Amino acid sequence: MTKTMQAWVVHEKGLPRDVFKWEAFPEPTHEAMSRLAMDIEGLRERRPGEPACEHYAFVRVLAAALATPDLTMATGEYPVPIPRPYVSGQEAVGLVEETSPGLEHLVGKRVMGFTPQPFGSFASLTVMAPPTLWEVPESMSDEEAAGFVIPAHTAYHAVHRRGKVQAGETVLVLGAAGGVPSSAVQLCVAAGCRVIAVAGGAEKVAFARELGAHVVIDHREEDFVAAVEREVGEHGIDVIVDFVQGEPGRLARPLLRVEGRHLLCGHAGGLIPIHPSEFYVQNWTLVGVCMGSGYGPELMQIEQKAHDDLMALVREGRYRATTSRVIGFDEIPRALEDLTERRTFGRVVARP
Repeated sequence: MTKTMQAWVVHEKGLPRDVFKWEAFPEPTHEAMSRLAMDIEGLRERRPGEPACEHYAFVRVLAAALATPDLTMATGEYPVPIPRPYVSGQEAVGLVEETSPGLEHLVGKRVMGFTPQPFGSFASLTVMAPPTLWEVPESMSDEEAAGFVIPAHTAYHAVHRRGKVQAGETVLVLGAAGGVPSSAVQLCVAAGCRVIAVAGGAEKVAFARELGAHVVIDHREEDFVAAVEREVGEHGIDVIVDFVQGEPGRLARPLLRVEGRHLLCGHAGGLIPIHPSEFYVQNWTLVGVCMGSGYGPELMQIEQKAHDDLMALVREGRYRATTSRVIGFDEIPRALEDLTERRTFGRVVARP
């Protein structure tokens, strides 16, 4: 008989308040995992000749973090299709109950990591797998660990591996109070960059300033492009770290100096076409950033280096998790509405 668990399950397309259902969903099992492979789509049915996901852990959830993909997966706007039904939630901290062969040393350990669909983190039991699965240091709380991996690693991938920011560069971070952008602010500051952060509202402005941004612009109070030009001149930005895209990204591009880089890291503001001539004529570089996409076996080494560097910054006091609000699982759909309406900053974390 199949064991089930209570979870926030999605069957249809729509806003979380309409399509999230708190209901029974099959617990992950070794048998189920034998039928699944894992890639950017998450855990999905194996294709002919494709190997199953070999290394994984079943994790009892202690806390789970909310993020934009929880919304865009539900609405169907996520960049890759997610088969339904699925359990929402992409990140958690918890206790390992069972593992595949080779990971038995993790049983009983507190771990944090990415939680791929269909066995997402808004449930009592989830799945994590290398290379985005790590033990949690004792100094880190559940609330901090639940929202650490995705923002820290995504921002590191954007800022260092893809963006290659250098000390002394001037970096513009859009949507700077968001979960992942707030990590990017900290990493750019730690790298010795001058950071100009754009956020909306006094509370978010104060948050970005606390994280070390040298200049913070409230786009609700003034035109952010004019404000940036006032600070650094007409073409004074070396790198745009853009987790928003959409219209803000388009407006920000002319701020780049020659040979400037525009890092496309997220889609919170929607996806709009970008004409190649903008970059061809201006000698700018458009850089795509998607953590984990296309790296194959190399990803294990990439993620381990990122994690080692990030944990060193944590120990040095130059990086911290940005959890700003803790809620109950019953509040998740309502909290995702707040995220949709840009009423959140940092990470929102839910406890079962």
